[in-house]
Amino acid sequence: MSQLSPVMAPASQKLLVNVIQAEGLQHMNHFTGDHPYCACEVKHVEPHATRTKAETKQVMEGDTINPIWNETLELEHWQPGEALEFTIYDKGLIGSKTEGKAMLPSEFFYPNGFRGMISIIGMPNARLRVEV
Repeated sequence: MSQLSPVMAPASQKLLVNVIQAEGLQHMNHFTGDHPYCACEVKHVEPHATRTKAETKQVMEGDTINPIWNETLELEHWQPGEALEFTIYDKGLIGSKTEGKAMLPSEFFYPNGFRGMISIIGMPNARLRVEV
């Protein structure tokens, strides 16, 4: 008589994501000025998983078209096979406008990490520099 072992879900891990800078963004808030920030979200394979998301502080001064954040975000509950989605927002008086998104599939950073530029979808001259 053999024993059946239960199917084990992959253990979730904590990811450290350094959002370094963006290049080639557009002016979005001509009245209040641009205040870009970046959110990073784990695109969970499991559809009912709790959202895993973290974001940088806004860049309030200096070159807001090429903002430098150099912030490390901690993302709990990541599993191999789950991509990262980066969304760049511009904070205005009433809310935030989406400037663009970038995807980083897990095979680009797992298991050996990633350091480089990723293209921002819909903005041919814009890129985001990250380390995972």
